Amino acid sequence: MLFIFQNNLIFTWIYEEDFQSTPVLITRSEIELLSLYEKELSCVENDSFQPIFHNHYLTLKLNLILMGKNHENYFKSDSQKEIDCLKITCLKNSKTINDFHSICHIYLNFSVIILNFTEVRLIFLSKNSSCLLSLTNTSDIISLDIHQMFLVDDKFRFTYQWSNFDQGKLFSWSQWPLTMKYLNSNINNLSKNKNQASKLNFSFFQCFSIDILIHSTSQELFIREQEAVSYWLDLQNNASINKKISNRSNNSIKPRRLVPFEIAKNNRICSEKFQNWILNYQKWHENISSTINNRSMTFEEQFQRIIELDVRFLIYEKYPTGIADRIIHMISTYLVALLTNRLFIFDKNWSEFIDTMQSSLNYQPEFVVPWLSQFDIIKKNLSLNIQKNLTIRKYSFSFDRYMKDYDYEKHFRERILIFRSHTGAVIHTIKSNSSIYRKFLTMDLKMNPENIFGCLYHSLFTYRLSALIKRVPLISSNNSLGHSPQQILQTLLSPRFFPIGIQIRAGDGTMTWKQVSSNGITILKKFENFFTCSQQIININKKLYRETNQIPIIFLLSDDIEIRQAALKRWKFSLECFYSIENKCQSNNSDLNILTNSNPVFHVTYAKDRIFAFQLGIFDNFLLSLCEQHIISTNSGFGRLATFASLKLRNIYSLSLNEQPSCQNQSLPLAISGYHWSGI
Repeated sequence: MLFIFQNNLIFTWIYEEDFQSTPVLITRSEIELLSLYEKELSCVENDSFQPIFHNHYLTLKLNLILMGKNHENYFKSDSQKEIDCLKITCLKNSKTINDFHSICHIYLNFSVIILNFTEVRLIFLSKNSSCLLSLTNTSDIISLDIHQMFLVDDKFRFTYQWSNFDQGKLFSWSQWPLTMKYLNSNINNLSKNKNQASKLNFSFFQCFSIDILIHSTSQELFIREQEAVSYWLDLQNNASINKKISNRSNNSIKPRRLVPFEIAKNNRICSEKFQNWILNYQKWHENISSTINNRSMTFEEQFQRIIELDVRFLIYEKYPTGIADRIIHMISTYLVALLTNRLFIFDKNWSEFIDTMQSSLNYQPEFVVPWLSQFDIIKKNLSLNIQKNLTIRKYSFSFDRYMKDYDYEKHFRERILIFRSHTGAVIHTIKSNSSIYRKFLTMDLKMNPENIFGCLYHSLFTYRLSALIKRVPLISSNNSLGHSPQQILQTLLSPRFFPIGIQIRAGDGTMTWKQVSSNGITILKKFENFFTCSQQIININKKLYRETNQIPIIFLLSDDIEIRQAALKRWKFSLECFYSIENKCQSNNSDLNILTNSNPVFHVTYAKDRIFAFQLGIFDNFLLSLCEQHIISTNSGFGRLATFASLKLRNIYSLSLNEQPSCQNQSLPLAISGYHWSGI
């Protein structure tokens, strides 16, 4: 993709996804394009129907609240009706059949309740279907899983018909994530409507809907999500340039700072042999998970196939602590699955993670091992031969995990393993002289303690664009003391700045009970070693900053809101510096430039809204991973997680409370830091 800047316009060459079409020249402002993303995401969230065709299986999701809202005029026109039936027809075609033909009729009966003629409530009663399917129902969502394996070339359409409709209507749903093809098409349509090339508004915006469903694997969704995030970050970076520069040329534009998952694609960071190893496992995982999960088979038939194929499982179970503990344990478990060729499955009780992160694996238990939650009951009714071959055991790991060598083939023999822990063992597995896996990881895969964790992390999951957009809205309600999420993100992406990340762990108590407000000077004094260390780092590297024309800034994270508020009052990074054309604020200013928000922090274990707490935590960790240098709390996993995931591959500074800092030439190697606290 090529950006050409001229006056106040941006001309963008956008290529079709298949790279076979002629490039089309469009004229758009990045800010308007970002607005398009927000509007399209709103459309997605208001879809009452969402079909999913992943890994050879078809699932239909119906949102009853939105369905009642979208069809309220139909229901209110016949307010005496208490029971209504919805008929859904699945239509399929393939390469060998040109037209769509019906393969399944699904009948859903609802009780319709009209509340004060302003709201329609649908209560599911029963189903009937011409095809074999299973149905799960919450108060809001109906999920229909069709028990038939389809081909990757199959395509689907869906019609719906309420009881007194004369004929069926075609279902449509919103396209997400946005593709280059869609952006190109949508903007060209807007251009025709307005007959203006230089300044378009989105008052004519309509949700972009599709009505044909095609197949996607988990790996394809993973790649698509990363590509969409990369382009959205390009827009964020160029939007900030728009604000700073009115007259510009090609020479004035510098590439934005790469985010960690983009760095991980570099074979010099994550070796080609490592990436091939991961790719082979992903292909095997996809093939096996589809083979053993034929929804038309009985559980006994599934177990028999598992035994015949000698499939072994490793199931991750999260620990009820913080985000870092959970993810560090996940990556360690994932590594074991890779080393032992076990099918890696995820904890079903952490839905907020799946909603926020896109995985490269089909690892959700309800799709791969639906029998797991009732395994003990099912096993009793199986043949003795199957019972004998379906051994299962749960293992819990403590702090010795990251200091102890394991032979996972010798000591963990059960077919189904469940690992539970709050510690990590990736660094020890590759670094220990007595580790039986060290030679394979270092000599064969060409990996090392500095890159192994980050490369594993970014091969398994990536930040969903939808979750990222929600954290970085164009219009922010952020208070005046701190910086908005968009200001923070755009600053960290800008190559004009050298961001130093500081993570201060004051303790979970700062998030679980109301503190008595303390004096800002007192609290900064308590943690001054972190700020002194950052100033020493800046002093040591002044020559580097001048040569690279970069401005050192401090991105501050802390679980204590008062630390951030006090730091902002004393050293707040000026947005005048951010928007200035020249690096005027790079002069002999000895003050720190603090970049942070001043909003409360919520712990995932204690927060009332744990989904929101998790979303905020993941976003903060993502921002911290963009920093070039890290100063973290020794007794905390949160900062260490971001540091290892950042793939900056440089020493860090690890400090304890009240420790006298001497950060001059006394940085800590990552391999040593990986053994601190609960390990990596």
